[in-house]
Amino acid sequence: MAKLWEKYSYTIILLICGLAACIMIVVNTGESDSSDYMSVTVKNGETVWELSNEYAGSYNMTKKQFIKWVEENNNISASNITVGKELLIPVREEDHQLMLASE
Repeated sequence: MAKLWEKYSYTIILLICGLAACIMIVVNTGESDSSDYMSVTVKNGETVWELSNEYAGSYNMTKKQFIKWVEENNNISASNITVGKELLIPVREEDHQLMLASE
C-alpha cells in the first residue's frame, strides 16, 4: 500500500480535490427555494412587463426570461393578471435592497 501511495500520491490527491470540487458545484447550483424571492401585490393597471422594468438590475435575466419565470412560478398568464394578486418575482429582497442603496 505504501508503494502505491508513493507512486500515485499526486494522482490520488488530484482525484480527491476534483471530486470535492464537483460536489461543491452541484450543491451550489441547485434550484433556489421560492421563499428566497420577493412577493409583490399587483396594482391597478400594472403589468408583468412594468414589474420587470421596476426591478431591473435586481435580477440576472432578460425581461422575457423574467416574465416567463413569473408566469411559470405563479401559474398565470402575464397578459391576465388581476389587481391585488400576489406574485412571486425572481428578485431576492437583499439584492433589491442593495440596488436601492447604491442609487
